[in-house]
Amino acid sequence: GGICNPPRDPRDLYTPRFVKGKGRSKIGLCPICIENPLRGGRGQKLWLSTKFSAFNYHMQFAHGVSATTGRPFSPPVSYRTSSRRHPLKLERSEILEGRCHKCKKWVPVESIKDCEVKVKELFWWKHAATCHQGSQVSGDDDFYEQDDVFRRLEELGL
Repeated sequence: GGICNPPRDPRDLYTPRFVKGKGRSKIGLCPICIENPLRGGRGQKLWLSTKFSAFNYHMQFAHGVSATTGRPFSPPVSYRTSSRRHPLKLERSEILEGRCHKCKKWVPVESIKDCEVKVKELFWWKHAATCHQGSQVSGDDDFYEQDDVFRRLEELGL
């Protein structure tokens, strides 16, 4: 179900292609989760509220897609490992940091807690969502699955 909701452009990875409801009850279908796993999706319909940030949080922090650009956040330009002073028992003694192309700061890209997380990139994406504001690393545009759909868009000049 749902009605068609055209994206800003054919390569927009953020905008829900289908929506239901109006106002406070409006929900959007995640355009990435719905895709076949062979194309990077999960093969499942995931409807999220567009009015209470659920859709926004999901796109930014489950997929790393910027609401501003409709494209994935740029990764760190470099990495380093830093020692932590006085870590607690269940915390890391060293932490991996990534350098941001925009603010030039070293940002932790993993939790201080020494445990596995569901979305490893979450810490970087949280920084990117507040800092990048639409900027990307020059040349960082190789994030599409180059399949039949991609080739067709190229043929159409889109």
